[in-house]
Amino acid sequence: MNQRTLAGIVAVPLVVALWAAAFFLPAPFVTYYPGQTADLIGDEDGASITIEDHEVYPPTAGELRMTTASITRPETDLTLAEALLAWRDPDASVRPYDTVYSDDEDNETSAQQAALQMTGSVDVSVAVALEALDIDVTSTVQVGAVEDGFPAAGVLQPGDTLRSVDGEELTDPAQLGEIVRRAGVGAQFDVTVERDGTEREVQIASVADKDEVSGETVARIGITPIQGFVFPFPVTLTPPPGIGGSSAGTMFALAVYDYLTPGNLTGGLHVAGTGTISSAGEVGQIGGIQQKIPGARDAGADVFLVPSANCGEALQAARGSMRIVAIDTFDRAVSTVEALAQDPDADVLTCEDVVG
Repeated sequence: MNQRTLAGIVAVPLVVALWAAAFFLPAPFVTYYPGQTADLIGDEDGASITIEDHEVYPPTAGELRMTTASITRPETDLTLAEALLAWRDPDASVRPYDTVYSDDEDNETSAQQAALQMTGSVDVSVAVALEALDIDVTSTVQVGAVEDGFPAAGVLQPGDTLRSVDGEELTDPAQLGEIVRRAGVGAQFDVTVERDGTEREVQIASVADKDEVSGETVARIGITPIQGFVFPFPVTLTPPPGIGGSSAGTMFALAVYDYLTPGNLTGGLHVAGTGTISSAGEVGQIGGIQQKIPGARDAGADVFLVPSANCGEALQAARGSMRIVAIDTFDRAVSTVEALAQDPDADVLTCEDVVG
């Protein structure tokens, strides 16, 4: 047996082993692909808006399409081959696992967080749309989540409205954390809580816990407070099933606004977009913009609304013939869509203008 034959005999199993490793061994990466999109003012994608005891003007033309990115779940073992395929796909991206998820994050906690973000986003978007129409909205603080093993467990539950703590009225979620931290570990709090229309008083103590960011010991009662609102009439916005997160807030607000104003906000255009929305009407940065734009492109959108902070990334996405426009507030989002409804070539702020 000569050396070449021997080398071949040795090399073949090594090559096979390397290919097997590429296909079966996990790689510490997360892939982003274009995800589900849904027209929020149509009736085909699982989203719905129901408004009672107020005049409504259901849109009859155009689209207001929310967009998503499909992201590898925390407990999914991505292989090197899958990462390489995504890296070669112009509409996909690959990121290190630890830049997306924490070490202890699992599918359940990730899904819970996404659902909590979605709930808060829907409420804020409805409030922003109503306030833009000068309809009064009352701000409250609600329980978003309750953590097992903390004093609030078994006393409070998600959806409870927190009226006051030790006599101090709550209007902002940050207030609760400030009150608890100020009182320190071992403090006892008298909390006025409303559940199913009935108010009651409960007592909750604070315990020591480690802050995930600073590593310092802090006082906590074990809930995640979120911004809540009392609307003057019932508004139910149901997102498509299986979607979480807060990045569709701006599109939700536009859809509710369209239902409450005469005519078609879009003028028949197919408008897609993304962006979180704050209670002050500010449009915030999101992740996965380079996947959301191709998703909207494939859905036939004419225009894509991009948070100004995402414009640099957005211009690198494969947009096809879609026009990419920039928004930083809800008011700008409304005025931009209104202008484009009148003239698709209207002079509105674009991502090229933002980036320079």
